[in-house]
Amino acid sequence: MNTPQLQTIILTLLHIVLFLLLAPFINTFIKKVKAILQGRFGPPILQGYFDLKKYFYKETVVSNQTSWIFLATPFIFFTTTLVASILIPTFTTLYLPNLFGGVILLIYLFGLGRFFMATSSMEPHSGFCSMASSREMMLSVLIEPVMLLSLFVFVLTSGSNNISEIINHLSNKGISLFTPIYLLTILALFTASLAEMCRIPFDNPETHYELTMIHEGMLLEYSGKSLGLMLFSSSLKQLLIISLIANLLFPWHMCNNFAISSILLAISIYIAKVLFLSTVIAFIETAISKVRLFKVREILMASFVISIIALVIAVQKESRFGL
Repeated sequence: MNTPQLQTIILTLLHIVLFLLLAPFINTFIKKVKAILQGRFGPPILQGYFDLKKYFYKETVVSNQTSWIFLATPFIFFTTTLVASILIPTFTTLYLPNLFGGVILLIYLFGLGRFFMATSSMEPHSGFCSMASSREMMLSVLIEPVMLLSLFVFVLTSGSNNISEIINHLSNKGISLFTPIYLLTILALFTASLAEMCRIPFDNPETHYELTMIHEGMLLEYSGKSLGLMLFSSSLKQLLIISLIANLLFPWHMCNNFAISSILLAISIYIAKVLFLSTVIAFIETAISKVRLFKVREILMASFVISIIALVIAVQKESRFGL
């Protein structure tokens, strides 16, 4: 194994470890910022790690009405989310995802995890779980086209479906990056991402009112280690989506070498990007409230129209220059 390959493997492992360690912190950070904005003290900043430790030490109770899918879903959800996180750059683009994957694989990994979550939630024959499952699948039909079309705009302008290469392409544009096409695409992608992360105004991850919850409703029958793994996977998915938007919005200051100082600086800048976007999400959730279920469709349809407009303009622009 030559030196570049070894460096690539080390950067990939560091990338994965950073995702795993940072995911519970970001989830708690959003709660903390929301509490401060609302005049409350909020949870301790390490509460996410304490909660996971509590769940992993508890016993798992499983209904006798369930099959192997119910027990396998936490591991499938975690695996698909972890693979998806490898496709999204954090502090560098110099690692293994350059060899495979793309925006289509990313969306399909999200869909695979969602499919097993919706299927497993119906197995205990709980009315609230089944209701949450049907709502989740309804949202997925609206979310996935918006995310795909938005990412296709970046694919078209960069000439690659690899997310690392897309970010490298955007980083070379400087201030000229902020075009109307780019802003429309980011707006549509960010709106769909809020729904994908189950955040307000589409869902409230902190509610325990069965008639309104969606994502949390699918976890009502889980307990112990299985519940802990599902919550950890959800935090990981939230972080990777925030990382995707943060690096598309601020694609600069990525590490392009193996120098320790460059890696540490790039990691610090990446964490700052994520914290900034998390603060924006907390502010949005404080400023607005959760909308009615059937209003969600209107918001996502508006995002779908915006993404189509951005894609059409991008196609016309590329055709005009003969690309």
